[in-house]
Amino acid sequence: MPISSNKRAIQRTTRFGRDVRRLPQDVQEEAFRIANQLAADIFDSALNVKQMTGFRGIYRVVVVRNYRMVFSLDDENIYLLRIRHRREIYRNLEI
Repeated sequence: MPISSNKRAIQRTTRFGRDVRRLPQDVQEEAFRIANQLAADIFDSALNVKQMTGFRGIYRVVVVRNYRMVFSLDDENIYLLRIRHRREIYRNLEI
C-alpha cells in the first residue's frame, strides 16, 4: 500500500451507491464513518484492513457486524467498490 500522510479523497462507484442505499440506516452511517477513517489513515489498526485473496490491489474492511466494504486505493483516492453482507459480497464479486 502506498504511504501518504495526506488525506485521500473518497470516490464511490455507481454500484457502491446502489449497494449502500439498500442497507439499514445504522450500517449506512457506520460505512460513512469507516470511509472517512480510511481516507484519513489507511493504516489505522482499528480498521483491520485486509487484502482480498485473488484480487491485486483490492482490500476489504468490516463495517458493522456482518457487513464488508470492498475498496481499492492509490496515492490520492480511495475507491469504494462494493458494500454488502458478508455472505453476499464474496459471491460473484465483480470488480
